[in-house]
Amino acid sequence: MRKLHLKLYLAVVGTLIVFVVLAAVMWHLFASPRLALGSIESATGLASSMLESSEAGADRQREILTSLAHQLRADVSLYEPGLAPALAVGRPLALGREQIAAQGWFMADAGPVFNQALADGRHLVVHPRHQLLLHGLHLGLMLIAIAVTLALLTYPITRGITARLGRLQSGVLRFGAGDLAARVRVEGRDEVAALACSFNETAERVEKLVRAHQLLLANCSHELRTPLARIRLAIDRVTGTDSKASAELARSIAELDALIGEMLLSSRLDAASGIERPEDVDLLALVAEEASHFDLEAGGDTVTVRGDPMLLRRLVRNLLENARVHAGGATALRVERHEGVARLVVEDAGDGVPTIDRDRIFEPFHRASTATRSSGAGLGLSIVRQIARAHGGTVEYSQREDGGSRFVATLPRSAD
Repeated sequence: MRKLHLKLYLAVVGTLIVFVVLAAVMWHLFASPRLALGSIESATGLASSMLESSEAGADRQREILTSLAHQLRADVSLYEPGLAPALAVGRPLALGREQIAAQGWFMADAGPVFNQALADGRHLVVHPRHQLLLHGLHLGLMLIAIAVTLALLTYPITRGITARLGRLQSGVLRFGAGDLAARVRVEGRDEVAALACSFNETAERVEKLVRAHQLLLANCSHELRTPLARIRLAIDRVTGTDSKASAELARSIAELDALIGEMLLSSRLDAASGIERPEDVDLLALVAEEASHFDLEAGGDTVTVRGDPMLLRRLVRNLLENARVHAGGATALRVERHEGVARLVVEDAGDGVPTIDRDRIFEPFHRASTATRSSGAGLGLSIVRQIARAHGGTVEYSQREDGGSRFVATLPRSAD
C-alpha cells in the first residue's frame, strides 16, 4: 500500500516535471531563438559603437573584439571598407564578398552569421558557436535546478505532515488493543492537530466510562457475596427441609459464589495496569504443584519467570480445569524453555473446539456450541488470557493432529 506522504510527494514532483516540460516547450517554440538573436544583435551593436569611436586604436579594437567574442562565445571578425580582413578573434570565417557586404543575419557554411556595418564602411561579423542551443540549454538547466530544489524541500514537508498521521494511527491502534491510557501528542495547529485533540478527548471519555463500568462490576460482585453467605447460613439452620433440595440449593449457591469470584478477578485484572508485586517464580515447580491436585505430572525444563505466583497458579488451574470439564482431563502438561520466553503446554485428547468457536474461546462468557449448562460460566479461559497479558505474554489454542486440544501460554522469562 502506497504511503500518503509518497502520494503527496509524487503529486508535487509530477507537477514540477510537467511545469518544466511545458516551460521548455514554450521557450523553444516562441522565446529562445528570438531572445538569443536579440542578445547577439544588441551586443554587436554596442561593440560597433565602441569601434567607431575616434579613440579606439588597434589595441583597443582588439580588446573590444576579444570581449565580444568572450561574452557571446562566438567567432568575431572585423573587415576593412574594402572587405579585407582587419582583425579576427576565434576561428576565421571563409566568407564571400557578397556575404561580407551583406547586412543582418545570413546563413554561411559554418552556420548563422550576423553582419553589422559600421559608419566608416567597415563590417563587424559575428558567428555564434552553438549560441542558440546554449541559450535554451541554460534556461532548461535553470528550470531543472529549480524543480530539483523544490522537490528536495517539499519531501520533508510532506513527510512531516504524514508522520503526524502515522503517530496518530499508532495511538489509535494502542487504544484499540486495550491500552485505555494511550494518548497522542498534539503537534501544530492544523486539521491533523485538531484530529489528535479530538482523539485524546474521546479516549479520555471512553476510559472514564470503562473504568466506571469496571468499578461498578467489581463492587456489585463484592456486595453479592454478603447475601449469598447469609442465604447459605440460613439454609444450614433451617430444619425439616428436603435434603435433596437443600443439596441442590447449596450447589447453586456454590456455583454463584465461584462465578462472583471469577468476575471479581476479571474486573481486577481489567483495572490493573500490570503486576503489583512481581517476583521470580519457578514455573515448573508451580505447575507441578497445581498438577498434583488433578493427579497429573508435569515435565519439561526448569524456567524462572517474573510474575505473581497466585495469578500464575490460577492460570494453570483454569487450563487444567478446562481440560477436565471438556475433555476428561489433560493428557500432557509440560514447561518448555525457548529464547527469552517460557511456554506452558496443556494438551488433552478430547473432541477439540469446533471451528466456529475457535476465534472466540477466550472471550468472556463465551461457551462452545457443544458445551453443556454445567460447563461453567465461560470466564475460565478469558481469565487465562488476562493473566497472560498482565505478565506480558500470550495464550493460544491449536488443534492436535491426532485429535484433542493444545493450549500454549507464553510468558517472558526472568533475566538469567
